Amino acid sequence: MFTAILAIGTIILQLLIVIVLIALLTQASFLSKVAPYASLALRIIFVGAIAGSLLYEYGFGYAPCLLCWYQRIAIFGIGILAFTGNLWKSALLRTQVLLFASGGFLIAFLHNYIDIFPSGLDVCGATGPSCLMRYVHVFGYITIPMMSATVLLAGILLPLIAKSYPQASIVETAK
Repeated sequence: MFTAILAIGTIILQLLIVIVLIALLTQASFLSKVAPYASLALRIIFVGAIAGSLLYEYGFGYAPCLLCWYQRIAIFGIGILAFTGNLWKSALLRTQVLLFASGGFLIAFLHNYIDIFPSGLDVCGATGPSCLMRYVHVFGYITIPMMSATVLLAGILLPLIAKSYPQASIVETAK
């Protein structure tokens, strides 16, 4: 049940990511109304990801592989940073979140590649749990690496939205 809920949440987040990408490319005006809530969205998404990660490991006993650990470092780092300031107001926070999310997303992309195309490339198998071990496989494509990649991609887009629509221009459009 818990996995199905996370999988549905992942799909919803993926749909929102597609909508935001299209809106960024077309410079849709509704993003100016979304930008002030980027910090709140970041907090909700990453606290949920941290809770899911910890529950999978300690509640269900799913041992994370080395690539999972690197992704978790990025997710936990962003989760902590999200509560240190407002993404919309702080350029330093946007940069830090963007760096963590980009690095974590690249690792998640590699992890998904290994998961989708298992060609014997097992980066983690010699030092701990195998990257090829699938604990979750829902709706034909939602796995733990896919959940991680989705969350980290949201972590890339939210600072970009906050940067693209700074506070001054939003205050002017609200008048």
